[in-house]
Amino acid sequence: MKLPSLQQLYYGFTSVIKRFPLQFMFAVAATICWCYYIHISDYRSYPQQNEKLESQLIKAIAILNLALTLVLALDLISERNQYLPIRKWLLRLGGILVCAVLYFSLDPVNYTGDLYRIFLFAFAFHLLVAFAPFIGHEKMNGFWQFNKALFLRFLTSALYSAVLYAGLAIALVAINGLFNADIRWPTYMTLFAIISAGFSTIFFLAGVPIDYKLLEEEQGYPKGLKIFAQFVLIPLVTIYLAILLIYELKIAIQWQLPKGLVSSLILGYSVFGILSLLLVYPVKETAGNSWIKLFSRFFYVMLIPLIVLLLLAVWKRVGHYGITESRYILTALALWLAGITIYFLFSKKQNIKVIPISLCIIALLATYGPQSAFSVSKFSQLSRLKRIMKSQKKEDMKERPAVIRYLVYTHGLKTLQSFTKRDLSKIEQKIDTSDIYRYSMKEKKVDTALAIFKVRDERKYDEGINIKLLNDENQVLNVKGYDYLIPIDKYPNENVIRLNGADLKIERNNLNVSLSINNQSLLHINFKVLFDQAVKDYQKGALKAIDKKQAYLYPAKLMTVSKNINGYQYTIVLTTLESTYYEDNRDDYFWNETTTYLLIKKL
Repeated sequence: MKLPSLQQLYYGFTSVIKRFPLQFMFAVAATICWCYYIHISDYRSYPQQNEKLESQLIKAIAILNLALTLVLALDLISERNQYLPIRKWLLRLGGILVCAVLYFSLDPVNYTGDLYRIFLFAFAFHLLVAFAPFIGHEKMNGFWQFNKALFLRFLTSALYSAVLYAGLAIALVAINGLFNADIRWPTYMTLFAIISAGFSTIFFLAGVPIDYKLLEEEQGYPKGLKIFAQFVLIPLVTIYLAILLIYELKIAIQWQLPKGLVSSLILGYSVFGILSLLLVYPVKETAGNSWIKLFSRFFYVMLIPLIVLLLLAVWKRVGHYGITESRYILTALALWLAGITIYFLFSKKQNIKVIPISLCIIALLATYGPQSAFSVSKFSQLSRLKRIMKSQKKEDMKERPAVIRYLVYTHGLKTLQSFTKRDLSKIEQKIDTSDIYRYSMKEKKVDTALAIFKVRDERKYDEGINIKLLNDENQVLNVKGYDYLIPIDKYPNENVIRLNGADLKIERNNLNVSLSINNQSLLHINFKVLFDQAVKDYQKGALKAIDKKQAYLYPAKLMTVSKNINGYQYTIVLTTLESTYYEDNRDDYFWNETTTYLLIKKL
C-alpha cells in the first residue's frame, strides 16, 4: 500500500473543504463537542448542570453524525445529476432542516426509544450514501466500484487513524515519563476524539469517488478482496452454517424451541454470507469462478431453514413477552432475509442495489408512524400490561414491574396515562425539571408509576435495613489515660505516621481497618465480620435499641482491639459502625461508615 505524501494530504484536505464544506463543518463541530464532553466530566462544582450539558453534547454528536451522512448522500445525488448550485443548496438545507427537527424532538439520553431512533436513522443514512448517486441509473458495475472505493477508503482511514493515534499516544507517554509532564487520561481521550472524529472523517471524505463515468467503465478488481472473501469470510460462513445446522438437528431431535442466542448466529451467517457475495460480485461471470454462482445458490438455499429457525426464536420471545424495539427489528430482519432469499433464488436480474435500498427503507419505516418499531412495541406492551394488571396469577404479577419499567424508560411516564386519572404529563415534567441526576430521574419516574399503580417490584433489590452500632462504653470517646489520639478516616485511606521512632501505618478500606508498626502487622478489625455477627444478633432480637432509628448498643469488647508493644499500648476503637442489612444476602459489596480512632499510651 502506497503511503500518501504531505502534498497529497494537503490537496485532499483542501478538496474536502471545497467539495464537502458542510460535512467538514459537521466533523469539526462533532470533534469539538466530543472534546468538550471529555473535559466537562472534570468540572465537579455543579454536577447536575454538568450532567445536563453532557446530555446535550451526546445528542449533538449523534445528530451531527446524522447530518454529515444525510447531507453527504444529498451532495452525491447533486453531483451525479449535475444539479445547479441553487438546487444543490436547497437539498442541503432540506437535510439540515431534517436533522434540526430531530435534534429538538429526540431525547436519546432520557428515552431509550429515541436512542433506537438515532441508530435507525444512522443506519439508514449510511446505506443511503451507498446507493444515492445511482438512483435512476441501472448500471451495476459503477455501483459496485463506488462502494468498493468507499469500503477500501474506510479501511484505509481506520488503519491510518489507528497508527497515528498509537504513535502520538506513545509520544505522550514518553513525554510524561521523561519530563514529568503529568499527562492524564483526558488528554489521550481528546487525542482519540480529534483523530477518530476529525482526521479519520476528513481523510475518508477525501477519497469519495467523483468521476462516476470512469467508475462505470472500470474493470479492475483488487485481488485482496477476492482473497479476503474466499479465505476469510466464506470459511466463517461455513463455520456458522455448520454450528447452526447441528443445532437445528438437535432441536428437531429433542423437539424443543430454539434459544435466543441462535438469532445472533443466524444474523452473523447472513451478514458474512451476503458480504462475501457482494465482494466477489464482479468476477462471478469470469472464467474459473463458476464456484461463486454455486456458492451463491447454496448460500440462499441454506438460508431457508435458518430463517424458519430465526422466526421460531423470535416467536418464542414475542409470544410470551410481547414486542419490543429489539424484537421488532429482529422480526423485520428475518422477514427481510426471507424476501432477499426469494428474490435472489428466483430473479434473473440479480440487482444487488436491492440490498441497501430495501434495508434503508425498512430502517426509515421503523422510525416513525403507526408501523414503526416504537408504535408497535408501545401498543404491544400496553396491551400486555392491561392483561397482567387484571390477572391475579403469580407469574403475571411478577411481570408488572418489568413492563412498567420498560414503558417508562422507553416511552416516558405519560405513556401510562390510560391507567390512571392523574395527569402523568405534569408529574413527568415536574420530575424532569427537578434538580436530580439523570439516572435518579428515570428511577424516580419508575418509582412514581409503581406507587400510583400500587405495584411492588419484588425483583428489584430490597432497600435493606440500616443498622447503626454504637459502642456501649464509648459513645463519646473516653481518652482518659492515653497520650495520643489519631482519628482514622471514615473512607478508604492509608496513612503512615512517624511516632516515637516507629513507623505507624494505618490502613482503612471497605472491609477492615489495620495498624502495622515498622511493617509488622499489629491490630486488625474486620468490619464485615463484626457487622455479620451484629445482624445475627439483630435477627434474634438480642440487640438493645436506643431509639427508633435503627441504632443499637453493641458490646465495647467487640468494637475494640488492643495490644502492647515496645512499651506502648495501641488500641483501635470503633465508636460507631453503620451499614445496611439486605435480606437477599448480597456479599459482592459491603458499604459501611465508621467512626474509628487509634489511641496510644506509654506504659
